[in-house]
Amino acid sequence: MLYDTHYRHNEALSPDALGTLPAALHALNAGVDDCRRAGKPIDRDASILLLIRNLASVAERGAPSTNELRLRCAEDRNSVIAGSALLAIAGNTVVGDGAAKRTFHRQARLALASLAEAIGLEADDVRIDTDIGGIADDGTTELRHADLSIRVRPHSFLPDSEITFNRCRGGEHAGPVQRAPIAELLDAKAFQRRLTATVGDVGAPRLAAAA
Repeated sequence: MLYDTHYRHNEALSPDALGTLPAALHALNAGVDDCRRAGKPIDRDASILLLIRNLASVAERGAPSTNELRLRCAEDRNSVIAGSALLAIAGNTVVGDGAAKRTFHRQARLALASLAEAIGLEADDVRIDTDIGGIADDGTTELRHADLSIRVRPHSFLPDSEITFNRCRGGEHAGPVQRAPIAELLDAKAFQRRLTATVGDVGAPRLAAAA
């Protein structure tokens, strides 16, 4: 059902109360919703264009130069790349949060690949797959090797056990399931010590040489 209101027109014609960035942004977002309900083209609606200009004007007031903002944006981006969302997400279910689920499992695959290399597993002998699960499932990312299986989930009912792993024979599970906290996915030395104490010296020679 399409219907129009004059909310966005009022805000656009009297923007005096929209002098802060949050207020200007809220008015624009609400105006876009208002425009969509009316079935009007957003890119040609006069009120939307006025609200965009008001937002730009408010954003420019007292703002640093474009070059400074680009530098700060690049620094923030590098910090995100260098960090990991795994630790922030771990311990929480991602059911119903598609973005968090995709982020977790994408980073879990990368972390498992790095871990495999660090503990001495040949890349050609390792398979890493993700079962993203349904809407009511957190999903699982698994590293499978002829001698080892490592599974990672964002949430576990037991504390500090987002990682489960066990010895394999010929690629099939052949030993009791062991558990580890997600932090050890990012700490190869700690995980290697846990492997040695539980399932044996899988890949230990390369890690020892790297140390």
